[in-house]
Amino acid sequence: MSITNKSLLPSEVAEAMRNDAVGRRLELLRIALERSPSEMADSLGIERTYWSRYEKGRQGLSDSVAALLTIRYGVTLDFLILGRWDKLPVDLAEKMRAA
Repeated sequence: MSITNKSLLPSEVAEAMRNDAVGRRLELLRIALERSPSEMADSLGIERTYWSRYEKGRQGLSDSVAALLTIRYGVTLDFLILGRWDKLPVDLAEKMRAA
């Protein structure tokens, strides 16, 4: 995801949106779902290298993959992009916190 003027964002929001921060949350989600990186990629219909790049923070998460994650796994965009845990389904949040 890209934003035209990150200076308008509070620093904690800009920090949460960094590719590496999003990648850490993607890794937590994957571990909570008990899936391998290749299983995540296959379930989303994306190249396996793309998932790896997202999770390692080398590439920003695409809007379409973010939307698929919300549809398939119940994770929220607030969590994926902003790191907000409060609107996640309780069982998913508990699994990710345990990861």
